[in-house]
Amino acid sequence: MEIGSIDSRYLENVENKGTVLSLPVIVQLIKVCGLPVERYFNPEGTQEESAQRKYFSHKLKLCPEQYSTVIEGALDGALKAKETTDETESV
Repeated sequence: MEIGSIDSRYLENVENKGTVLSLPVIVQLIKVCGLPVERYFNPEGTQEESAQRKYFSHKLKLCPEQYSTVIEGALDGALKAKETTDETESV
């Protein structure tokens, strides 16, 4: 079985013989698996996110581009509601 352009024998050597992956192969595997690259190359930047935010971010990446305006509208509404709540609480 090949993953992207990575030969299955190469992956078998990684698993069975402890062959070290090259950087391009690591990046390709991360992309094929749909994982956030930041997690592996900038872990300090992602440690502050809660599990819920990570899950939401993952779902957002899976969402088709055509729905981005709907998602942006929902986010804008949530931020506006937060602003209103913050203003009310500070009075």
